[in-house]
Amino acid sequence: KMTEGEKAVKFFYNMWKAGYKIDDFALSSALGACADLAIFRQGEMLHCQAIKTGYDSGMSVRGSLIDTYAKNGKLLDAKFIFREVQDVDLKCWNSMIGGYSLHGKAEDAINLFDEILDHGLEPDQVTFISLLSACSHCGFVDKGKYIWNYMKEKGVSPGLKHYSCMVSLLSRAGLLEEAVEIISESCFGEHLELWRIVLSSSVSDKNLSVGLNAAGKILQFNAEDSATLALLSNLYAAAGRWDGVMQTRKRIRGLTLEKDPGLSWVETVKSLDVFSSDDQLHPKIAEVKAKLQTLQGNMVLWQEIDCI
Repeated sequence: KMTEGEKAVKFFYNMWKAGYKIDDFALSSALGACADLAIFRQGEMLHCQAIKTGYDSGMSVRGSLIDTYAKNGKLLDAKFIFREVQDVDLKCWNSMIGGYSLHGKAEDAINLFDEILDHGLEPDQVTFISLLSACSHCGFVDKGKYIWNYMKEKGVSPGLKHYSCMVSLLSRAGLLEEAVEIISESCFGEHLELWRIVLSSSVSDKNLSVGLNAAGKILQFNAEDSATLALLSNLYAAAGRWDGVMQTRKRIRGLTLEKDPGLSWVETVKSLDVFSSDDQLHPKIAEVKAKLQTLQGNMVLWQEIDCI
């Protein structure tokens, strides 16, 4: 089943092939989809098209190009495009900061935040999500707290993603009580993902009391949450509570669980093929099996040659 992003890219190419005029809005939207899907070759092709049509100088296209290169790990290319832009708008700043954040470059992301302030721009919710995420992944607790307080001082209301980043930052640093306090004081106390973050870190820190509280919050809303029960079992094990381990595992065995299959994909110049293990429903399954048989035959042949 195609995602909305894949549908957008396919629709763009169909429109292009049909001879419709491509404008900067269409290019920017298609590039945005490529960035979200992390399909770099398609993004490069669209970059070439933007240059040919002259739309590469437009601010919306520039922002989408920065986003595409940054999300695909091409940070130097993204930075080159970013530094070429005159009078950079907040979208471009956010795209560059988001790229640094995604790839663990927290210091670079924070430096750009300082530049934003020097340029007299006001960061928005997207800016702060990227900054808090960067601080969380790199363990910059003091910087994260500063950005969190700055955001609230400027009247930017934190959403669920902001809280998720902040709870993750505090939990990873072992500040579980502070993480619980932030959740309790927010309007997102019933959002299970926040409590899962606390529970996961409680296992690592062997903090039984905080972990049991977090698990209780989750199981209160979903008593058959297998992931939470697995973490709860690990929490008991970490604390040496083997009676709790046995009870939790017994509870897990009593559930009828279905696991969503993991997906892989292969990007070609023209398409993105998604598949899973033992996938018999893929539209090209016959071609895949034929190619595998050919490869298997070649492997046997080379094995026989090596033995001669």
